[in-house]
Amino acid sequence: HASEIITEANPIVDWIRSAFAWAGQSATNAYDNIGAPDLAGNGRLCSPQHAGIGILHVDKSAADKSDDPYQPAVLGWHAGDTYPKLGDMSADYEDNMKYLYEMLSGVPYRGLGGTDRFDETYMATNPDPYTVHNDGGGTNMWICYGPFDLAPGDSITIVEVEAVNGLSRQLCEQIGSRWKKAYDDPADKGPFDLPDGSNTDDKDVYKDTWVYTGKDSILLTFSRAKRNYDSGFQIPQPPLPPPVFEVSSGGDRIFLKWTASPSEDQSDFAGYQIYRAVGKPDTTYEKIYEGGPGETEFEDVTAVRGFSYYYYIVAVNNGDNNASGELNPTGPLHSSRFYTRTTEPAFLRRKPGSKLDSIRIVPNPFNIRAKDFQYPGEADKIMFLNIPGHCTIKIYTERGDLIETIHHEDGSGDHEWNSITSSRQVVVSGIYIAVFTVTQDYSDPNSGEILFRKGDTTFKKFVVIR
Repeated sequence: HASEIITEANPIVDWIRSAFAWAGQSATNAYDNIGAPDLAGNGRLCSPQHAGIGILHVDKSAADKSDDPYQPAVLGWHAGDTYPKLGDMSADYEDNMKYLYEMLSGVPYRGLGGTDRFDETYMATNPDPYTVHNDGGGTNMWICYGPFDLAPGDSITIVEVEAVNGLSRQLCEQIGSRWKKAYDDPADKGPFDLPDGSNTDDKDVYKDTWVYTGKDSILLTFSRAKRNYDSGFQIPQPPLPPPVFEVSSGGDRIFLKWTASPSEDQSDFAGYQIYRAVGKPDTTYEKIYEGGPGETEFEDVTAVRGFSYYYYIVAVNNGDNNASGELNPTGPLHSSRFYTRTTEPAFLRRKPGSKLDSIRIVPNPFNIRAKDFQYPGEADKIMFLNIPGHCTIKIYTERGDLIETIHHEDGSGDHEWNSITSSRQVVVSGIYIAVFTVTQDYSDPNSGEILFRKGDTTFKKFVVIR
């Protein structure tokens, strides 16, 4: 296969020199743990990834820089913690030096390894790799190069790609929650839809089949890396991202501004797209804006009070430079989202309250079982609303223990608390007292009337149920 050309018409091939691994079954678990479903939560698959190394090029010698298709000399697997240990190069370790050289030459240490495809050889009969080699350290990839004859000053080039791929976040949520529903109800026999359009009544077959589609995903990643390397890194480039992206919280909207992409003067530049996530940055994003060249601001008027929002902006071209299908799927290209993705939340800020009696604590009572109906992605969040723009919030237990002090100084009428005490513990069920103390005088901006004086104090009670 060394001279074969990979294209998008046939992007997944199994002959690329590579090795990859995934989280396998553990004999200590009574349930099928492939994909690491979150049993204590909604079942989301927490470890669906396939991760590994692909070999793109190995010099034949110091003088011949062409790729040697017979390298690496060894490509296989070995038991995780079983290898010759070398403390130093003294005579005491002579035997282990020999074992190590043999292992580098392709002889499995103590016979615990091989160059066969581990899953194809053993998974049907030994779903837990431990039962193949009896090594508690698991199973690792085994890659060795050489031998090479190198004189002083000689060198060779080895090019590897490290890759991770697997199910998307959305599919991890969807498949994991459906599996968990059947796990909790043994009478639930589906049917469960499989990737090829068929279905099964076995929840584990359903979950595992979807997880194992990660094999094709990582082979696709290796394929694109090889095509990029073989082309001399001439893969079509997306436009550059905006150098500056500013997100500001407002009273009834969130303001987003950016500076122009340096690629705006290119003929294929198409514009900008903005994506938003709710509750946390480590989740799925949805597109909320699309604009053309020359646009530099957008106001998000769909934000909901009390929710936290995260954003990123990408520059997009029209795909004219990505039409061949040789190195990429054809179509428009966009800049990396990681250059502009925000890590601090933006949220609607209401104006400060005008009366201490109007302060509200939401939700009250706080019930952890209602987390899906409170603030998405922020299960422990409690909001203090209509508070003075400058105040301290001291939170006490029912018996009077001070567990947290919050300094609110941003001038708004809102402040959030993540239910964490000053000693970094999550609060337990109980009745709590929040004491609000004004830290500076505040006047009505229109009439000049004094609304709060420094030192004014009030308190509110709230209940936590966990």
